[in-house]
Amino acid sequence: MTGLDASIIILTKNGGANFPRLLECIYNQRFDGSYEVIVIDSGSADGTLEVARKYPVILREIAPQEFHHSRTRNLGAGMAQGKYMVYITQDALPLDNGWLQNLINNFADPQVAMVVGRQVPWENTKPPEKFFYYYNFPDFKIVVQSGSADYYHDNVFISDVNAAYRKEIWINYKFREDIVMAEDKETAARILAGGWTITYEPGAAVYHAHEYTIKQLFNRALDYGLSLRQGADALPASKMTRLNRLLILIRYEIKFLTKYGGWSWLPYIFIYNSSMYFGLFLGKAGLMAGPAARRIRRGHD
Repeated sequence: MTGLDASIIILTKNGGANFPRLLECIYNQRFDGSYEVIVIDSGSADGTLEVARKYPVILREIAPQEFHHSRTRNLGAGMAQGKYMVYITQDALPLDNGWLQNLINNFADPQVAMVVGRQVPWENTKPPEKFFYYYNFPDFKIVVQSGSADYYHDNVFISDVNAAYRKEIWINYKFREDIVMAEDKETAARILAGGWTITYEPGAAVYHAHEYTIKQLFNRALDYGLSLRQGADALPASKMTRLNRLLILIRYEIKFLTKYGGWSWLPYIFIYNSSMYFGLFLGKAGLMAGPAARRIRRGHD
């Protein structure tokens, strides 16, 4: 180890207009320690590499077909010299210059193995997607321990879009490379089962959202459903009944639509949610494979 406190790991492929803003924000963080930035690129052709080279990043290039959610994150972790590994995606952007400090502060508790930051949707995000972030990434802190009385919304908020790990924990709980995606949730389940604590920190927030079409949402749900089948659903569930969770979801959605004037989106929301849950069902049942699963399968042929 070099004595570095944190290693920020970014996986890139055609990072687009947000990527320069992301690197600028990362290098302007107010942090009581030292950190490095590792960029692993899998075939950018839009100027992402040129932007990265303007900063003192550690740049690693891999072939597009080598990318895998777990394997590439493990690659970055193996390169990391910091005590804490921080993952942020190329399409996210910290809200402020205290993001990194607010993540790392939680490791003052020696039982904390993983810290998950908040995700706030961009202002122009469509209401159905905006509601997802409103519902799953609250503005209050949550400490998740094995055997806790409640697990909020089945820990949907656990995401490597914006998260940090102790390097020593990763050594024992590396991302499983035999699952399609949702490596963050599968790893979190094993961390909790090992007696460690996971903290959700709303003060370490990033802007982030996806603008999926209905087809893209369905395909992603297929891959996510398969990942659940492969073990990513091992996170402890909320102690509430499914009915109670559904009622809470409906109450949140009514509150959201009332506040943001999104009632005209109701037909779209119905199609949106139906596509997502149908894809999850088909993927988890093993009846259909999504694009990521098909890509991995082709690579093994």
